[in-house]
Amino acid sequence: MFMRSIVNIFAVSFGYAAAVIGAGFASGQEIVSFFVKYGRYSLFGILIACLIFFAFSYAVLCSCKEYNIHSYDELLTKFYGEGNIKKAIKIGIFIFSVCSMCVMTACMGEICVLTTGVGRIVGSLLFSVLCLFVLVMDGRNVLKINSILGGFIIFGIIFSCLYILRFREHQTFSNNVSIAVSGITYAGYNLLTSGAVLAGMSEMIKNKRDAFLTSLVSVIILFVMMFFIWCVLSTYYGKINLGEIPMLTMTYRQNNVLGIIYCIMLFLAVLTTGISNGFGAVDIGGKYWGRKAATLFSVFVSFCMSGAGFTRLIDTLYRACGYIGMAVVFSFIYIFIKNMKKVKKERKTKNNKINSMKY
Repeated sequence: MFMRSIVNIFAVSFGYAAAVIGAGFASGQEIVSFFVKYGRYSLFGILIACLIFFAFSYAVLCSCKEYNIHSYDELLTKFYGEGNIKKAIKIGIFIFSVCSMCVMTACMGEICVLTTGVGRIVGSLLFSVLCLFVLVMDGRNVLKINSILGGFIIFGIIFSCLYILRFREHQTFSNNVSIAVSGITYAGYNLLTSGAVLAGMSEMIKNKRDAFLTSLVSVIILFVMMFFIWCVLSTYYGKINLGEIPMLTMTYRQNNVLGIIYCIMLFLAVLTTGISNGFGAVDIGGKYWGRKAATLFSVFVSFCMSGAGFTRLIDTLYRACGYIGMAVVFSFIYIFIKNMKKVKKERKTKNNKINSMKY
């Protein structure tokens, strides 16, 4: 039983980490946009983001166990009811899902340029067609391998970073600016859709202790990856052209074998992130316009907006979604604390009544 509990904790941790990682994370562009460019003290921004990742994960898993809920939609209903607040949150999730598809489509275009030399529009178009095919065919089985791919991506990122740091050519740079807000908004947009992953896997968690351990393991994994990517990119930022996909640039700079391995890993991250967010957008939009219309809308918008460029989309769309996510996450954690106090008070009252009846 103990070993099974440990396996489940790591399975949920990998699933959660995979949901946060995405291609923007694996490419290194998110770390540059939200942390590296603010200087060496931006490491504190990473710590702030990780604290929020932990608090949100623990809140979702504990709430699911407390109320015996295994669906994020049900959990949102429990916290916010069926009124306008829940509808606003669902709209926010839909917006982020479409924005994430835009970023992934742009990323695939950049990967094609770096690896094959074909135009960005070709790579973006091929990816859009692939997404359209999977979404229309409702191939949700693709998402079931997220935890396995998450483990592969985690190992690949850490290994690649350590390899690059072992043979680094420069020392890290310094400077600082507004770090806390960047860390909070980074966590904000990443957590808009992560709740669904946590709620869906909460059945694997036995109790609040396991929820705590799962959240802790997840955050340690995320912090280690973010820290190593930050170290690599801080070392070279401002000294060489990191390109649109910094980590791919750095791995190819070491040798072609490492570059190809990282490229495959990045392609898988783009594919799973794009398709999972595509399903999220279609599930929400489909209730209002129908699944086919929502699918066509999501894919078409993603392809058109991908022309703005990978870096620009992360700097604008993700940052804007970060403020939406920040409001959702903080309100969710506040309600969680309020509910837990209420549950604790009710249990204390119940125990007092039982004890008084005994005497």
